[in-house]
This record gives sequence, structure tokens and C-alpha cells, in this order.
Amino acid sequence: MSEAALDAITRVKTLIALTEELTEIITEENALLEARRPRELAALQPDKARLAAAYAQSIRQVAADRACVSGAGDGLIEQLRELTKTFEARAQHQRALITGARAASESVMKAIAEEAAKTSEPGYGAKRAGAAPLILDSKA
Repeated sequence: MSEAALDAITRVKTLIALTEELTEIITEENALLEARRPRELAALQPDKARLAAAYAQSIRQVAADRACVSGAGDGLIEQLRELTKTFEARAQHQRALITGARAASESVMKAIAEEAAKTSEPGYGAKRAGAAPLILDSKA
């Protein structure tokens, strides 16, 4: 086997490994979001950032020179394609979960703001019915 073919196989296997690891992290994040435990996502971020950077770099290299993976063989390329589809589906599901959580948070904040605006307590923006204005006299 030529050196170029071995290099192509190594590149594709590296992309496969990165894609699998990122998919696992996103799957774990999705489970945390579905369980309404978003605070636990922070622990996963360093690994996710490291993997995402390596993945992006590998993708850029392949995009710049598609021939660098052409010798990897159809089996590995097909495996990478299938893993990429799974990864993209899980990422899309995560976007939907985050969008839903954001919408719910905004809805709660809007309801709180509306309720605060309705209150009759001084200092919350509503005037008391029949209350006389307060005038401060520095001579008093």
C-alpha cells in the first residue's frame, strides 16, 4: 500500500474518531437538556471545544484537498458519511432543544415582567389608585 493511501486512511479514521466522540458528547448534552439539567453541560464543554477544533481543522484540510482522502477506500468513506449524518441529526435535535428552552425562558420572563407591571406596590412602576403625589419640602 502506498504512503498516500496510508495517509488517506489515517485522515479518514481520524475524522471518524472525532465524529464519533463529538456525537457522543452531543448525545450526552441532549440527554441533559431533555432531563432539564442544563447546568451539567458546563463539564462537557472543554472536551467538546477541543474535539470541535480538531474536527474543524480536519474538515478544512479535506475541503482544501479532497484528494488527500481519495485513497482511503469506499468502505471508510461510507462509514464517515453515515457517522456524519448521525452527528448532524443529533446536532439538529440539540438546536431544537435549545431553541425550545430559550423560548420557554423568554415566555417566563415576559410573564414575570407583565405581572410586575400589574402590581399596585409602590416602586414597581404602577401608581396607587387615589394616592396623592408626594412632595418633599426641604423646610419641613
